[in-house]
Amino acid sequence: MTGQLPVKRTGRRELEVIGKSLSNYDLAILESVAKHRFLTTNQICRFHFTNKPTKTAALRSANRTLARLRELRLLVNLERRIGGVRAGSGSFVWTLGITGARILNNDDADGSTSGRYREHEPTTTFLEHHLAVAEVHLELQMIAAGQAVALSNLQLEPTCWRSYLGLGGETRWLKPDLAATTTTDDFEDRWFFEINRGTEPPSRVLRKCQQFRGYRATGIEQRRIGVFPAVVWIVPSSKRVQSLQIYLKEHEVMSDRLFSFITLDQLGDLVVSGPEGKGGIQ
Repeated sequence: MTGQLPVKRTGRRELEVIGKSLSNYDLAILESVAKHRFLTTNQICRFHFTNKPTKTAALRSANRTLARLRELRLLVNLERRIGGVRAGSGSFVWTLGITGARILNNDDADGSTSGRYREHEPTTTFLEHHLAVAEVHLELQMIAAGQAVALSNLQLEPTCWRSYLGLGGETRWLKPDLAATTTTDDFEDRWFFEINRGTEPPSRVLRKCQQFRGYRATGIEQRRIGVFPAVVWIVPSSKRVQSLQIYLKEHEVMSDRLFSFITLDQLGDLVVSGPEGKGGIQ
């Protein structure tokens, strides 16, 4: 994370006035941006402005709301825009401002939150990854809105991370990008999602798969929920799917039913049909 953004201090009384002026709708947007770390205007529209009659109306309403939240220094828009200037106002990327962080953390302006929180321009890789995770979240919501499945217990990082002990007794962390539960009439399925942008070498994907297998071997998740979640890798293209499958098969990973490799447009079919064995992996 580089390029710290300019900061203007907000006093105690001003913070109280701002907090009282916010609607539940405003707070929901702040919480959504905080959980995802970064969201584009278009993504915020799809999370929070779905009640508008058209996409144009939703974008206009979102732009007005976001401009007001920016004026209050609750949100900050990055200099970088997804798709460039020609992509329009929907391409703005938003992150939580220091004042927004203090509001959500019930900071009484004693400076505790300001001392911990910094506004930065992120690296391109970091930003694109978090926006891709948000896209998966949106896709899962859209699938659930179609009433084929119900979506619950969705966890973003770091809530979805799991700690366990290594062979030497050291604490280790498994860090999926997303975790969720989906339910149909007959089954409840548990999932871990990994979002791969195609910029990492296959060896790194292999190491992460081995981490999942190591965590499964502890039995922690199975004792907690009865099954081990299916692990879904979402990658940018079918070519990437094939290359990873070939590489991992050579290392005897694809013989394990634990993993699926798909593109984002295949997510709906997988979630509706469920992983092999249904309900997760024993």
